[in-house]
Amino acid sequence: MKSFIKQISFLFIITTSSFALHFDRHLELSYVKTSGNSNTNTFSAKLESTTKITGKGSFKAKGSVLYSENNEQKSANKYDIEIDYYHMLGEKIYSYIGANYVKDQFSDYDYRLNIGPGIGYNFFENEIQNLDIHVGLDYAFDKYNSSKKDEYVAPRSELNYRHKINENLEFKQMLNYLISIEDSDKYFISSESSLAVKMTQNLSLGVSYRLDHINKTEKEKTDRKFLTSLIMDF
Repeated sequence: MKSFIKQISFLFIITTSSFALHFDRHLELSYVKTSGNSNTNTFSAKLESTTKITGKGSFKAKGSVLYSENNEQKSANKYDIEIDYYHMLGEKIYSYIGANYVKDQFSDYDYRLNIGPGIGYNFFENEIQNLDIHVGLDYAFDKYNSSKKDEYVAPRSELNYRHKINENLEFKQMLNYLISIEDSDKYFISSESSLAVKMTQNLSLGVSYRLDHINKTEKEKTDRKFLTSLIMDF
């Protein structure tokens, strides 16, 4: 329960900060409770905030938490923070620099930290569809639960696609890939597919399927999550 409260506090801090900085915010909340033969509690939240800093510069912050208990025993406890600054170099091309921090209690890693620059391209962006791809070169620092540490350079690429199927239905796809230059067996893949049905101007219901793959690990390589969420844009 203490960890659950920490996760709520973490989300509250990010949300409060985004209000102070006048960001546009996208919030997704999920909660599942079951009782009977098994007693489970699962909480998931994701917040994305963006703001324009200058005519060509923008700032984006993302945070997510996942916490689960099964018969009063923790079965998941993970949070992820990403901060990026983007600068448009032309109508479609841009540069960026960002940092990503991941902590997952039930993986081999105590935490992972990636920092680095990159370049991206908006292939198209309109009311119906967006397609954005960026590539970068990160400095990666991993700390394992065994206290072992690993530092390396890692190319990273990410694809983001959005399609507005109709006035009330929207599809999104994200695909991220990071690999160590020093060890090609050490790579990370993340994919998230989602559908959102708009109920009001600022409120939607959504379903999402998230896959996280860690190739070099002594535990299960792939985590999968299917979530139904309440979505707020404000």
